[in-house]
Amino acid sequence: MLLQQLIKQPMTSSQMLVCDPFRLPDQEQLVKEVIGLANADVEGPRYILFGINPGAMDGNRVVGIKDDAMADLKKAHRLVSSLIEPIVHLAFIYDRINNKLVGALEIDGCDEGPYAVGKDSEGGLASGQCWIRNGRELREADAADLAPAVEAEESEELIEPPPMRVGFNDELDCDLLKMDILDSSDPPFAEELEKAGKPKNIKQAIKDTVGTMTMQILNMGRGREGASGGKSGERGTGEHTNILKASESMFADAQNHYFFEEKALQMNLSVCNDGEESLKEASIELGIPKLPDFDVADRIYFSPFDKRSQHQIENLGYPAVKHRAGGILVRAKLGALSPGTPKHAFERPLRLAVGPAMVGKKVGIIYTIRAKNEQILAEGRMKIVFGKILE
Repeated sequence: MLLQQLIKQPMTSSQMLVCDPFRLPDQEQLVKEVIGLANADVEGPRYILFGINPGAMDGNRVVGIKDDAMADLKKAHRLVSSLIEPIVHLAFIYDRINNKLVGALEIDGCDEGPYAVGKDSEGGLASGQCWIRNGRELREADAADLAPAVEAEESEELIEPPPMRVGFNDELDCDLLKMDILDSSDPPFAEELEKAGKPKNIKQAIKDTVGTMTMQILNMGRGREGASGGKSGERGTGEHTNILKASESMFADAQNHYFFEEKALQMNLSVCNDGEESLKEASIELGIPKLPDFDVADRIYFSPFDKRSQHQIENLGYPAVKHRAGGILVRAKLGALSPGTPKHAFERPLRLAVGPAMVGKKVGIIYTIRAKNEQILAEGRMKIVFGKILE
């Protein structure tokens, strides 16, 4: 429905970029365009539209893009997000219109700018570079010039931060959480991956499964017909290539869903403002160490057989998670904190992938709660201790 609305009047503006459908942008250009739109002086989400030719002479704007190009764009938008600071929320929406593939990259939550390149990239982007889109023009800008003016009374720190309580899940003042580990010793497609041996041999392992029941299930999961449309015989080179690509993707999706969703431990925090005044636009940040046999999901991983759209999957309120050299950083907006009213820190709980080596071990979590003006309201340390493995 959203795509149908976007293509009714596809025109490049401060809120939407219509990409040339015959020459898709490379990663560096996509970063510039996302930053430019995120910094634009408009309200609400912004969009980059793919597969539409607004200047079509015959009036048919939908020209579509190839499936492999769409797959590349879906991968690229996750990488683009990692190159931009502060965090910008991206979601990829796609559908077939008139049997042609059309997509849009949605840029939402653009109220923490200015946005800029967060780290140097191999493609030539330098940390601190910044752009802004003004109508049909994308120009380089100075991040300092884009910073919104702050009224004096808003910039002043609170004389005394209100008392805050933080706890695990629904238990305020609980700073030690015990969690038992779920048995994750039987991941999907383990036999195929074991045959692969090393990652570089994964393609051969998938080839070995062509025509097996596993591959028929994969085909059904992707909405395709079974082997050779129900006919026996050798596949052509192109069909093998398509199966390899689909299978590699499904293997990865199935395993990610297993470890980061089915067998993951879910954890949330509760926050309560014990002061007398309401707080507006508070935020929370967690610092979690990197440990062997322990990881934090950077998003909700759905089963490859889940038929929800990518847009539905990527807009479920999961906190922003970044893996860095020094540890794992989790950020989320708390919004308004009314006095004496506890609320969960995350709309969707964090997913913790925990292996058997963590039995009996602890993970320390450092939290910081900030006000709108970045003043620290509360900070502290919490711990999770992992118990036995549940059979």
